[in-house]
Amino acid sequence: MIKKYITLFLVLLSMQLTAAEKTHFVIAVDPEYIPFTQKDIEGSPTGLLVDLWNHWAEKNSYTVEYKFYPWEETLNATKEGKVDFHSGTTQDRDWMQASDEIYELHTTLFTLRNSNIATIKDIENKRIGTIDAYYGELVNKVTENRVSVKLYDDYLPMVEALKRGEIDALVDDVEAVVYYFIKTGQMHKFKQVHDEKLHFYNKIFAITNIENKSLLKQINRGLNRLSLEKLSNIEKTWLPSVENAFYNKKLKAHSRYTSKEEKWLAENKNISLIGDPLWTPTYVNDGKNHYAGIVGDYICVISNSIGNEFIINSVNSWEEVLNLEEGIKSDIIFGSMNKETKENLSQRYDFLESYDFGSMVIVMNKSVRFVTSLYDIQTKKIGILSSQEYTKRITSKYIDYDLEKIKTVPLLLDAIKKGEIDAGLLSLSKAINFLVDDRYHDLDIVGEIDENIYVDIGVLKEKPILKSILEKSLLSLDPDYKVKILSKWTRRLNYIEKIDYKLTYSVASLLGLLLLTTGYYAYSIRRKHKAVQHMNTKIEYLASVDDLTGLYNKRAFNQAFEENDNEKEISGLLFVDVDYFKKYNDFYGHLQGDDTLEKIGEQLNHYNSHHCGAYRIGGEEFGVIIYGHSEENIFELAEKLRLNIEALKIDHPESPFGYITVSIGVAIAKKGWDIRSLYQNADKALYKAKVLGRNSIFLYADEESIT
Repeated sequence: MIKKYITLFLVLLSMQLTAAEKTHFVIAVDPEYIPFTQKDIEGSPTGLLVDLWNHWAEKNSYTVEYKFYPWEETLNATKEGKVDFHSGTTQDRDWMQASDEIYELHTTLFTLRNSNIATIKDIENKRIGTIDAYYGELVNKVTENRVSVKLYDDYLPMVEALKRGEIDALVDDVEAVVYYFIKTGQMHKFKQVHDEKLHFYNKIFAITNIENKSLLKQINRGLNRLSLEKLSNIEKTWLPSVENAFYNKKLKAHSRYTSKEEKWLAENKNISLIGDPLWTPTYVNDGKNHYAGIVGDYICVISNSIGNEFIINSVNSWEEVLNLEEGIKSDIIFGSMNKETKENLSQRYDFLESYDFGSMVIVMNKSVRFVTSLYDIQTKKIGILSSQEYTKRITSKYIDYDLEKIKTVPLLLDAIKKGEIDAGLLSLSKAINFLVDDRYHDLDIVGEIDENIYVDIGVLKEKPILKSILEKSLLSLDPDYKVKILSKWTRRLNYIEKIDYKLTYSVASLLGLLLLTTGYYAYSIRRKHKAVQHMNTKIEYLASVDDLTGLYNKRAFNQAFEENDNEKEISGLLFVDVDYFKKYNDFYGHLQGDDTLEKIGEQLNHYNSHHCGAYRIGGEEFGVIIYGHSEENIFELAEKLRLNIEALKIDHPESPFGYITVSIGVAIAKKGWDIRSLYQNADKALYKAKVLGRNSIFLYADEESIT
């Protein structure tokens, strides 16, 4: 009898809770938080986060209503209960409670292109503008309160203040700022500050008042029902590049795992990792350890590939991990170790195949210009780290060399500074991590040797499923990611360019001697010079080309506008948008959508010449910059492009035309128009082409005449 009453009570309680759940939600949005929340031309809410919450409502049979406020008022409205929750922001106030993470934003500083601000030191005693006080606090924290922060209501007054010199830089989300600059035709006037210490990665949540815990649970339950593929497609609609976008990375990470592996990842959001004891320095952000430099970037790439966060634990030596009773338990160990250490650690860890971690370099005093190989310094005293995987290999290979084993990187670099040794052998990652420190400004990378560094990755024996996940993640990584990371850090030390210049000077000054003595050095220098040129060319290519279509990307598009001010004169601009492409993606899936974009890219590639440049500038939107053509020729070119794409006869069941078609907006450069006007007018013409039926071309003449 008691069981019956308990059962009845639980049923009634469940019915009461179900009845109490909301089905209609009012959400606070900022109309100028482009591309996340904004107003369209008709004044309706749109943007990446708006599409996310519309998807959330659809999956849970809810309805949503959006209320527009300036940024700070969106927070006040949420706090005071005027809305149910905030569409998305950081959790940085006492009254806030946060949902599960809905996005991650990359935040950094922007300044004028001709500004001297390049590093964290350059902003001391400077004036920094921001819309969100939290971002100002982040900058103050890393600069130890050596900047003054000024708050603005919107991007327009903040950007204008920067142009007038009233502030020296602004800090905000990269995606939002870049989108604003492009839409207003001002990208060529500004630059990002590329100092890693001024780059912040902020988790974004739906925010409710802390008193409304039942609402938060309902929001989270709804978020768990969302489709990763749908969210990734939303990113493609709103972001110019989705390679590193939040949901696209999650989709890539999870699409290759088994259901058991996906379940394990869902239940284990944080994965502990112990790195090489010599991988210092580390820094603390939000109470968590992070590795700096190349090592930190590698670990970040692997973490993003998996889709879960690594919690970094530090140790002073591998012996701490070897001690089973007192050692620090960690899911993963990752670092360079000799054969004996690896064998001992194998008692607790299963190891993946050794991982190629790049080349080994020679570090010496800056007075040394260039060293082509270890043979050049055969008579010198050379330091090498002890207990590394390469220590025995190199000391056995170079028996006749004076190699001194040294325990840590700082001890090795200090020995070079003091003249106790002449040179040091380090992995490129360790060398760069330490040489960016002012303490070692007298030292430099002067060459490399024909040896590669390998690191080992071990996973706890009791977690074989994590080992399988890690192996799949490493196999799926973009093969160019190492080039990109090395490029970022070698350029920071000017390592690539520096070798290039030294080679040039060496060839010029020693040509006579080299011709009279031996061709060996000339051959070695030429080979090194070509390798550097090849790497620079490859890096520049990767940075300016869209990997899906082969067209030039948005970065190249912005550069083309800058060149217009100095070298070329633009006569016209086309904006091309694929009609009903969102419906096409929903019907066929994003893989077939990518195939279709590739075919359209092939058509546009035919237009790349001295007089035309074709670009993919975001999702299904393309741009064609035209030089030296008449108005009639430009319109004929646009019509030819429209017909060629229609002639592909790519089936589109969700389109009234039955096939993939495009709408094109045309703007012709006229006297008195600046770059911003040309961009905006082409955008207006494209909008008109889409509103009035699609599969058409509209030419902007003036506000009253779009034909």
